[in-house]
Amino acid sequence: MKTIIITLTGLLILSISTKGQLGTPQSKDNTLLVKGTAVLKQMPEIIYASVNIKSEALDYSDCQNKLLYKMEKVKSSLLKQNIGRDLIKTNEITISERKEYINGKTVNTGFVGNISMIIESPYSTEISNKLLIALKNDSLGLNYSIGFRLSEVQKSQLRQQGITIAIDDAKEKASLIAKSSNIKLIKINSITYLDDDLTFIRDRDIIREEVRRSQDAFVAVTGVNSNTPNIDFNPKEIGIIKSVRIEWTISDN
Repeated sequence: MKTIIITLTGLLILSISTKGQLGTPQSKDNTLLVKGTAVLKQMPEIIYASVNIKSEALDYSDCQNKLLYKMEKVKSSLLKQNIGRDLIKTNEITISERKEYINGKTVNTGFVGNISMIIESPYSTEISNKLLIALKNDSLGLNYSIGFRLSEVQKSQLRQQGITIAIDDAKEKASLIAKSSNIKLIKINSITYLDDDLTFIRDRDIIREEVRRSQDAFVAVTGVNSNTPNIDFNPKEIGIIKSVRIEWTISDN
C-alpha cells in the first residue's frame, strides 16, 4: 500500500546558557534544540459501523425484551446481507430508570434500554454496500455511524516510519543551521519523543485532535427510507503526525 510522506517545518531553537560570575573566566554550555516532524498518510483498511439500539417501556422486563428483540432484528438484517456473524459484536447493554420531574417531584416513569453494537471488517466496496443496505432499513429506526480505521499493521508501520523520518528531519535541520551559523555539532544530548499523534482527513485539510488516539474517520448517519446506498462511503486518506525533539551540544567552528 502506497504511503504518502510530508515533512513539516519543525520548531528550531538555538539556546546558549552561560555560567560563572562577572570578572571570572566563564564556561559556556551551548546547545541547539531542533524539532523534527513527519506526516504520513494511508488509505484505511478497516471499515466499521457503530449502531445504537434503544427501547422504552414501563416495566423492566418489557424494556429488556423489546431491546433484545430489536437487537435480533438488527442482526437478522445484517446476516441477510451475508455479513458474517463473527463480524458483529455487542459492545454494551444498559437498562436504567427513566425519571421525569412532575408536579415538583421526581417520578419514575419507566425504563430505557440501550445496546451498542459494532460491525468491523476489512474494507471493500461490497461490504460497504452491504452495511448501508442492512442499516438503512426504515423498520429498524436506527442511529448509526460508519467510519474507517487504520489497521494495526498500518499503524505499526506508520509509527516506525514516522519516528525514523522525524529523526532524519531533525538531523537535516540541525546540519543546515550549523552550516549557516558557522557552528559545529558536537554530540546529541537527548532525544525526546513527542506524543502528538494527531489525525486528519485528506479532504478536510484540518488537524482533528478529537480522534488523535484512535486514528479513525467518522461519518455520522441516521436510518433513512431508502434500501439502496445513495451516499459515498469510500474511505479517505488518514494521516498521523510524529515528532521528536533533539538537543545537540555545539561549539564555534
